[in-house]
Amino acid sequence: MLVKKGIDYISKGPCKLTVIKGRILIKGIEINEKEYRQIDEESFSIVPEEESEIDTDCKILAEIPHLGWEELASQISGGKVLLLGNTDSGKSYFSDIIHNMNKDSVIIDADVGQSRYLPTFISSTDGILEFFGDISPSRNYRLHIELIGKILDKEKHSLTIIDTDGWIRGYKAFLHKLYMIYELDPDFIISFDEKIVDYFPSNIRKKTIMAKKIPSFLERSRAKRISYRISKYKKYFEKASIVTLEYEQVLGKKLAEGLFVGFDEPLQLFYEEPCSGYFIEELLGGLVGIVNEGKISGAGIIKEINQDGVKILTPVNKVQGVILGNISLNEEFKERRIRFSKC
Repeated sequence: MLVKKGIDYISKGPCKLTVIKGRILIKGIEINEKEYRQIDEESFSIVPEEESEIDTDCKILAEIPHLGWEELASQISGGKVLLLGNTDSGKSYFSDIIHNMNKDSVIIDADVGQSRYLPTFISSTDGILEFFGDISPSRNYRLHIELIGKILDKEKHSLTIIDTDGWIRGYKAFLHKLYMIYELDPDFIISFDEKIVDYFPSNIRKKTIMAKKIPSFLERSRAKRISYRISKYKKYFEKASIVTLEYEQVLGKKLAEGLFVGFDEPLQLFYEEPCSGYFIEELLGGLVGIVNEGKISGAGIIKEINQDGVKILTPVNKVQGVILGNISLNEEFKERRIRFSKC
């Protein structure tokens, strides 16, 4: 198959590829003449550096004019880079390109909805985790920024790439991104959306570089994004087992069936009169962050609350405590919100 410079070949994997003649790039990694690759990516771009011939069983989904992401990535070799743009604009793929082109680099994945690690988590490619507990930063955008900052403080690389979420519409989204920029103080901002840059003050616009976004026909639908999250949950918990925690590690001191208290504030597991304090619904199936030695080490699901304690499904071997999130999962790993209300 002949591939031409100036064209990006959007492809589907897993598949095999050999360069017969010429040079190509895949996620910023150069593949030269007579080199073979097994590609495990579900989707990726073949980017010829010159007119090349390849032998492949990869399915070519589309041919688009070259986006220039590799050339843009080559201009950045140090500092902090913050990526901004709508959902499915290409931020995560572009972050992989920069990462692959810079040996001393790390990606902080702050997209809690389409997380590389697991939805509701912020993570780094070095394995540092923080549990946000929701699939959208809109739930608590100040906490979201704080958790990114915690990971950023622990990373000591010459280049740090911060891959953000796609929440860019509305005033609260504007505040979220503005505060994020002020708090994290990036050296470069790569934006995949021209419109949002217009709303920023001049000092932020000066360090913003525009990148071409992927064509709209390649964007994933809401249904596909939901399917992605379900697949991540299924894979993560497929080898999980049950651990039992004391009530105090999750809910507080038990007073009666379905009634707990923490710091003198009652909590009911369902609404029932008389009601004082708070009540919580959809707790079974609740997604939690697992805590060990002061660090987040993974995720768990609340499966049962009985006379023995709280049973948590998790692949993590050691559990010292948990942080309760806002998302609950049913048996098919479909999400619903935990409802926490004052009586």
